[in-house]
Amino acid sequence: MSADAAPPPQAAPPFPPPDPMVYQIIDVDTAQELADAAWNLQSNQAIVIAPGSYDLAAVSFPNGVDGRITVGRFGAPVISNIQIRGATDNPADVVLRGAGMLNPIVPYGVQIFTARDVLLANFSVGEVYYHAIGVQGGQGAGDIRIYNVRAFDAGQQIIKGSGAGADDVSIEYSQVDYTVGAVVHPEGSPPNTCYTNGIDVTGGDRWIIRDTRIERIRCQNNAMAGPAILIWQGSADTLIERNLILDSSRGISMGLVASSDHSGGIVRNNLIRWNPSATYTVDVPIYTTSPNAKILHNTALTRGRYANGIEVRFSGATGVEVANNLLDAAVLPRQGATPIQSGNRSDAELGWFRDEANGDLRLSTSGESALTALPRRIDVLDDCLSEARPIMTEPGACGRDLRRVFADGFEL
Repeated sequence: MSADAAPPPQAAPPFPPPDPMVYQIIDVDTAQELADAAWNLQSNQAIVIAPGSYDLAAVSFPNGVDGRITVGRFGAPVISNIQIRGATDNPADVVLRGAGMLNPIVPYGVQIFTARDVLLANFSVGEVYYHAIGVQGGQGAGDIRIYNVRAFDAGQQIIKGSGAGADDVSIEYSQVDYTVGAVVHPEGSPPNTCYTNGIDVTGGDRWIIRDTRIERIRCQNNAMAGPAILIWQGSADTLIERNLILDSSRGISMGLVASSDHSGGIVRNNLIRWNPSATYTVDVPIYTTSPNAKILHNTALTRGRYANGIEVRFSGATGVEVANNLLDAAVLPRQGATPIQSGNRSDAELGWFRDEANGDLRLSTSGESALTALPRRIDVLDDCLSEARPIMTEPGACGRDLRRVFADGFEL
């Protein structure tokens, strides 16, 4: 990696184009063509979207109801090996827009029903009433890859995985954000409340969320928003790694209201920072109720806005390990939880980071000097930049910058 490498999360490596020997490739350059192609998708097809802005509210939709892009029709036989992707590697080149967070004519941006082995890549989607992307597990949707996508400005949760069967979904090298914040929604829970998360998964197994920037998951009315990442209601074995979460009300939550909400799972190498000037309500950066969860090598700064950096809750959350995290607040067991703790620091200083104000939480030279290296763990072999950790490595998401060391052993 070059000496001027960008801070995490990393940019998406280019995804190979669809192979015409494997896929029937369908090129579209209008919103109507996109809607029609998606409605008529069959197995082994790839829709490639030309650069442009696509107004989903202006389309005469094939389902005759509303303006969502449907992948696999409701109640139909399952299709598989599908791609929907922008024609370039820049998601800003292809933007799918609804009618806004309070207009139900476009309830979803992309909604996956009866489809498996689906790639969504290289586009932006948002300004919709419910969810920018929805995965309907009860209809058979699963094995979904969301890659280099910006999902933004949804009236409720921005990315939603619903129900048992919405399994084996990955979100990689993406961006999930509100431009300003979530709105008070007429169909909130309860009605007329701010009802949002960045990513919300109910009953989904083996989700992977990595190398993604999640920002401004908060309410415009300054009420408490839901977590930036919430995996719950019977979910299991989630991997959440190398994400950057900024300026939000809550961070990562594996489980929420009971120890049966989630089982297993790993949260590692994530970077979280709260805004010290925020007018909205904030809560804990990392929270779990999940038995046998591992919370490892994360960096989380509350900036004095909340007393705890990590919380483990409920006596049923057995076997939880909290290790080698770098925090500016406490690790708190709640309501009978007894996590195994080791190697955590709760005294992080702003000077230990390269550019905390702008979200660059890699260690500065001061941070490297202040921190005592710990033995590398077998379950955290790399760091926030996917670089291999040495045998002895600092707590937190980002290890020592080995580029500062010359071949003769002297440091810059």
